[in-house]
Amino acid sequence: MAKKNLIVSIVLFLKEINASGFKVWVQVRLEAGPLYGLLEFPGGKIEGAEAPESAARREVLEEVELVIPPDSPLVLFKLQDYSSELKNICLFVFLSPYDQLPATSGQWLEITFEQKSAPYHGKIPPINHIILDELAVYIQSQFNAGMIGALWQM
Repeated sequence: MAKKNLIVSIVLFLKEINASGFKVWVQVRLEAGPLYGLLEFPGGKIEGAEAPESAARREVLEEVELVIPPDSPLVLFKLQDYSSELKNICLFVFLSPYDQLPATSGQWLEITFEQKSAPYHGKIPPINHIILDELAVYIQSQFNAGMIGALWQM
């Protein structure tokens, strides 16, 4: 059986960026499958000719019932490829400073620069450890250089 190729957009909502770390918003995956019950970022498949940022905003609306304000930036952090037994996936990883997310739909995880995503082993999908660990290194370097404000201008 040939693997499916999927292109997906996800959004990492960030807040409280400081000298020791930051917080990122996650939700519990309720869709049946191998990731059921794990904490993940809102996102989903890009449909047809949809732009990756448009897909990210649409998926947040569908999953979180939240409209990200048009003046709130979504910044492309990276493209992340990974594969499972059945799928090849390319993730468009967007960052957002918007922090007015519903407490009933998810929670804020604290990511420290020292431990990165390690405290969440077994609670988040393996690919999210890679994304969060790389993000922690990047944010720490930007914070230490006094350039964290430029994060939202990428």
